[in-house]
Amino acid sequence: MTMSIRRAEGRFRQLCCLGLAGEAVMPALIEELHAIVRSRGIAFHFADEAGQPANSYIDHPEFPASLYAEYFYERGDREVRGLAFSEASATQFGVHDAEAAVGPDYESVLGHSDIYNHLCVPLGFGANFLRLFIRDGKRRRTLGAVTLYPPVGAGPWKPEERRHLADLEPFFAYALTVRDTKDHPLVDSGHSGVIVADPAGRPVHLSSEARRLLFLATNPRVAPGVAISRVPCLPAPVVSICRNLSRATSGDDEALAPVYHHRNVWGGFRFRAEWLDGNDPASGLVAITVTYQEPQPMALMRNVERLPLSPRQAEVCVLMAIGLSVEKIAARLGISKHTANEHTRWIYNKVDVHNRTELVGKLLSGQAYRDSPEHRIQ
Repeated sequence: MTMSIRRAEGRFRQLCCLGLAGEAVMPALIEELHAIVRSRGIAFHFADEAGQPANSYIDHPEFPASLYAEYFYERGDREVRGLAFSEASATQFGVHDAEAAVGPDYESVLGHSDIYNHLCVPLGFGANFLRLFIRDGKRRRTLGAVTLYPPVGAGPWKPEERRHLADLEPFFAYALTVRDTKDHPLVDSGHSGVIVADPAGRPVHLSSEARRLLFLATNPRVAPGVAISRVPCLPAPVVSICRNLSRATSGDDEALAPVYHHRNVWGGFRFRAEWLDGNDPASGLVAITVTYQEPQPMALMRNVERLPLSPRQAEVCVLMAIGLSVEKIAARLGISKHTANEHTRWIYNKVDVHNRTELVGKLLSGQAYRDSPEHRIQ
């Protein structure tokens, strides 16, 4: 196993153990999964208490999610027989590929299907997908399913790729059974896109990432029977910030700031409008930057990776930063309370802080890495 895969698996496990709700953590999990198993696109379907499809996340920015949701999702007459979530979850177990799910003639079957030709072919997805239905280890209830699509022309899945995916099932299951009710503070994730619109808020162009983020912002739930908001129609609050920008430029002192914040199950979305050509409204076009914001624990976890800590100390540090007591940290990691206490002392010493408040502050500012004794010596 390469070091990059090992690190991605470590981040994946830590993300699952942060205690965040499934939708909130799924975009980050899928991002790590790309580094663990080669794939061009990944789709995740969530299940409700009855094991029926309840939500979907597809990570490819060009994936026509509204087309899929409206015309193919759980449509037995339009999906390939045996592949619809509700049908396949009752018969497919463990990691399986297209041949195991459809049969040895899967390439011909998929090649003659509308769903594959309209959704997968334009994105360069190969036919031999790899799928895992995630189940509750105790109740055997279906929790969700992850499907990986290789690039066109890719060879068969390697045994180690199947094994890597299978090894992640219990961590997926843990993340999907968490019932997180806390509204964690949100911080910028580094993912953003740009929408170009006219002053009335009519879109002219959307970058691929803006299209993806706008879909997530306007569709907290993608499931059979749920109305889907179609991109590129901008929601009313985003249209309003374009008009606020025009009003502010014309000298209207009562104009509101051209910024809109929105939050749903996927995370936070900040929309900020400015004139495309600097502060000059003569261009007649508005640039709307949409920034994806993630729960603070995820940012804390990423910043902990930069510290000179052992893998175990890094795990303890993340759990400390998100507010777990020493007792809960010990229980979560399967270590004694004494060992957990020892780790906290070493962490305070290495990061040069005295309490959790100082630790979180340094982690969020990036100062923890710069101030660590090991970094100062270099």
